[in-house]
Amino acid sequence: MSIESGVGGPRLLAQGPIATVYAGRDPATGNDFAIKMFPGTFDRETSAWLERERKALAAVRSTRSVLQIDDVLTHAGGRSGIRRELCPGSLAGLLDSGARLGVPDVLALGAAIASALAAAHGADVLHGGVSPHNVLYRASGEFVLADFGVALRRRFPRDPMYAVEYTAPETLRDDTLSPASDLYGLGAVLYAALTGTPPFPRHTGQQPGERILQVLREPVAPIQDADVPRELSATILRLLAKEPADRPRDVASLARLFAKLRRPGGEVVTAESADVPSEEEDAEVEFDDFAAVHRPATPVPPVQVVQAPPPGGRTLIREFSGPLKTERGLPWKPIALAGAGVLVAGLTVLPLVLGPAEIGGQAVPVAAAIPPPAPASAPAPDVKLALAPPRDQSDHVQLTWTAEGELDFVVIMAGERLETKQLVAHRQRSLDIPVDPARRYCFQLRATDGRHIYTTEPVSIRGARCNP
Repeated sequence: MSIESGVGGPRLLAQGPIATVYAGRDPATGNDFAIKMFPGTFDRETSAWLERERKALAAVRSTRSVLQIDDVLTHAGGRSGIRRELCPGSLAGLLDSGARLGVPDVLALGAAIASALAAAHGADVLHGGVSPHNVLYRASGEFVLADFGVALRRRFPRDPMYAVEYTAPETLRDDTLSPASDLYGLGAVLYAALTGTPPFPRHTGQQPGERILQVLREPVAPIQDADVPRELSATILRLLAKEPADRPRDVASLARLFAKLRRPGGEVVTAESADVPSEEEDAEVEFDDFAAVHRPATPVPPVQVVQAPPPGGRTLIREFSGPLKTERGLPWKPIALAGAGVLVAGLTVLPLVLGPAEIGGQAVPVAAAIPPPAPASAPAPDVKLALAPPRDQSDHVQLTWTAEGELDFVVIMAGERLETKQLVAHRQRSLDIPVDPARRYCFQLRATDGRHIYTTEPVSIRGARCNP
């Protein structure tokens, strides 16, 4: 279908760095719908993958909380898009307005999302990014879950820091998507709806790496509200378990649990704690499709675990401060970071000394990049943390290290006339790090067990002198 046919004068609703949303009306039926256009075309592989997901979801159309993709669109300018039902707004919009859902509404929300995930997983379709941005509501007040599927997420990857507070640890670590990661998103959404803040809210001055390490390691604060049923709060915390195996596995049972908790004594609890806009108000479409949204100025069958299909068989580096630059100002093409989870730029500075001059700017303690450990009653154990001499392979450096115990690792990399980078390696013991063959570098290893911070002396390549 072409975007020009049947749109009847599309109206711009919202736009972000990647996708743009329009509202249209079918002149034949008078029905309103939403159109989401992407910056490029759907290539053959993406189109085939998307069509498989659409057909699978169409088979569970009876589950009303699954928002279907009604059509795939093309534009003469070389852009592709999708058409779907137009909803008045999103949970993200409600939360941003300061609304906090009461327990009955959170239970209704949980039942709707869990039912949608159960149906999709049963059809062998993952969601891939559950967050308040893709939890929409109809004019009737029904919650629905939009943006199912992995095809478009892989074709148009978003900034990993977008909605990081709703992203499962294993997804941050190695981009794994699975039914368990969808359930983590469900737990994070319910936590935010119930408390008014996500599990790991952003604090003023907090660096990206701190938030990532919080998701990877720190426990979620308990829900301390006497009005919240203990079974509900315990279920949400189970959904937010760090390890996928520790989360509930039967999402259909979760949907039944939420429905049961709504009916004490057989009666459905109702409440008007959420102020849902009426049909007469202007519709504002929120979408998470891989970019932040800004209004324009004027037992379930097993589902396959999906990992990022890397271009050329390689894993993309995730960068948070824009592409690396060469001396000529040309961006490096993203290349392999074997086994690396997340790359964070500009968090701390490990001074690189070349002769008498310092490179890298103002020195900041590297430990600031790792969340403060909990108070320890005993001295830190000797984990025998040791960073081996780097192996310089011209365009990349091979780092290996040893340690005792279960630790999370972070490599600090300072390069000549480059921003200092932080490589989150989680629990791996090696990294292949791409470097500029013409620059000098220093590396330092940091580790945490959740209570203590451990640090190695910095090591260098190509004659760089490093200040710890």
